Amino acid sequence: MSAGSGGGSSRLVDLAVEWLDQYAGESTVFEGEARPGIRDRLGQVEGYLSATEIAVVWFGPEAGDRANPWGTAGDRMARVEAEFSGRLLAGPEDFGRLDAEPEGGLTWAVAGLRGVTGLLRTEEDRPRLGGLLDRGVRAFRLEGRVERPPSAEDDRPLRDEERSAIGALASLAVANLAGASSPMVDLAGLPPRASGEALAWIESTGAPLVPIVSLGGSAGGTIAGLRPGDFDRLRSLGGVVGLGIGRAFHPDAEALGRAIEAISARGGLDGVAIGTGYLGVEEPIAGLGTAGELLEWLAGRFDAVTAGGLASGAARAGIGRAVSGR
Repeated sequence: MSAGSGGGSSRLVDLAVEWLDQYAGESTVFEGEARPGIRDRLGQVEGYLSATEIAVVWFGPEAGDRANPWGTAGDRMARVEAEFSGRLLAGPEDFGRLDAEPEGGLTWAVAGLRGVTGLLRTEEDRPRLGGLLDRGVRAFRLEGRVERPPSAEDDRPLRDEERSAIGALASLAVANLAGASSPMVDLAGLPPRASGEALAWIESTGAPLVPIVSLGGSAGGTIAGLRPGDFDRLRSLGGVVGLGIGRAFHPDAEALGRAIEAISARGGLDGVAIGTGYLGVEEPIAGLGTAGELLEWLAGRFDAVTAGGLASGAARAGIGRAVSGR
């Protein structure tokens, strides 16, 4: 089996990590103990930076944070900026600096804001979103935290406020970036019908957005939570999906391997990557609990080209299209 997207580096390019969760309890990042049980998950990021080249680092206000959600988002973006100082991928020049680094260098980050739909409550909120775009946020998830895929009972159409949020992102991308990049809009957490309608909207309007699913499962014949035809549409739009390695997304490594093989047999692995969700997932697949273990499993389960494409090639290509039009 070989990945159509080509091989990648020996390190991971991860579409989803909740990196800031390790600081839960610090007043500068979280209000009190906002993430109970996080101490039991810290082992998930053991060795993460040495094993990972690029990570999409998600942040945002918590559900129910109505007092000052934009203030929370701004504070957490500041922490991402501090954690990855000089190593945020926000434009073509940043990819140039990354490519010039020696192999095995420091981890770079793409800043990802989650909960965009809930943040955009009034017209006055659009400039605040534009401000985060100006600061270098390049990935935007409509939903908040995604700890498990939607169930079949959750399927529904795209809501008006979600469609409006996508439109706002497209308008801001045109106005603020002047074609310099096409931000990623993350459909993770949306049910299949809503995701399909979002993709149809992006396709029909020519919106300057790269659609992704940062965390997805394979239940009910879906591909990262997308119906097969919608997955094809996402790929045609330059998008990428991250297969989740939490047990809520795939119960074990064999199920994940079979899902990858089924996608490959259907039409190749272009646009297929990994979203670990580390620190945000309660229970990773046994044996895939760290980035190092995940890379070892991919190398042992698939040929070198396929493993490289899944670990980094597909995600790097999608991020490159979003950040610098590469």
